[in-house]
Amino acid sequence: MQTLAEPVTAGAHDKCRIALAGLNGANLAVDQLALIQRLLESGHKVLCLARSMAEEDALALTHLGAEVEEIDLVADRFALMPGRQVKNRIAKTLQKWGAEIVIASGPTVMTAVVPAARKAGAAKIIALAERPRLDTDEKGDKDAKPGKAEDVEHDTDAQLMAAFDAATDILCSNYDDATELELSGLLPEGLRPHVLPGLGVDLQEFEVAELPRIDKGLTFLMVSPMAVSRGVLDFCQAAQIVKEHAPQAEFLLAGPASRTPDAISLADIGPYRETVSYLGDGSNSAELISQCHVFAYPSHGDAHPGYVLEAMAMGRPVITCDAPGCRETVDERVNGCLAAPGNPQAVAAAMESYLKRPDLIPAMSRASRQKAERRYDRRLVLAAYFDLMGLTRAAA
Repeated sequence: MQTLAEPVTAGAHDKCRIALAGLNGANLAVDQLALIQRLLESGHKVLCLARSMAEEDALALTHLGAEVEEIDLVADRFALMPGRQVKNRIAKTLQKWGAEIVIASGPTVMTAVVPAARKAGAAKIIALAERPRLDTDEKGDKDAKPGKAEDVEHDTDAQLMAAFDAATDILCSNYDDATELELSGLLPEGLRPHVLPGLGVDLQEFEVAELPRIDKGLTFLMVSPMAVSRGVLDFCQAAQIVKEHAPQAEFLLAGPASRTPDAISLADIGPYRETVSYLGDGSNSAELISQCHVFAYPSHGDAHPGYVLEAMAMGRPVITCDAPGCRETVDERVNGCLAAPGNPQAVAAAMESYLKRPDLIPAMSRASRQKAERRYDRRLVLAAYFDLMGLTRAAA
């Protein structure tokens, strides 16, 4: 796996035309917003392509100065070669706009857009290869037009291999995904994935917050989309276990509704309301993090666990799972603890370890911030992104 220690030369102009493609507008207006903003600030032109683009996402992107366009990933009903028709359609869009660099994220989009970018003659084609976000159901995209979601074909190994063959670079958000991809046999010989932690975390926005007093009991916080796979019920059950013999401990939960099939409602966490306090959608995550001693995120896996990075940046020890994308945020017993995924008893044991040794929390808090500065600083991540695109690093 490559770690982008050296700039990648793309032979691009000082100012480039860069197309980013995602499944829906939120993949771009939320997940890729910081990158898009930095590219535009550096004088580059940006085109945002998505299968579906909600009005609020389109407005947010155009307000920044990006161009937006929806792309159709479904061939006509009677097309003799549907894959080729979709590729040619997207290639025409990219060629007309003059895309020099193309970044495509998500399996469904990647398998269609990356070969199209090669056909359109893009100089740099980056396939962002990661498991689908746990808060986004690719087949049930909330912004998709009626009749489209069920028409999206399952991505076969052959489609993925064709996309990777057409890419100039592969990018993964964590080392687990990169290792799995290298072992899959899908990559062409000699092409190894780069690894960047999403877009990192803004260390200026999420500054170190003083720890609350420890002598009045510990506060554990979880902020997460409300889904089983995020470990929300594991957190609630662990809180019940711990509360029985640590009545002073406080357990806070916040997060937006999830769009995944395993989404849970407020009624599902109702049985835990005497133990766990639900504080809303978590949009004020920095304020919430400042109120806790320990941040818990027992997700069963997450490509880039953003809320964890925010908590680390603010100097909070972390409890998360020994699962892809999550485990690398924690150095065991240095800045946090790892628990087995889907195991409330293991999460409870991790919580209890802080209750037994609260004196270790300040040192672990400092270690979290240091790890965030060393590995997840958004400025460094964006600079590495510019290297990968072959753009002048100073612009980042």
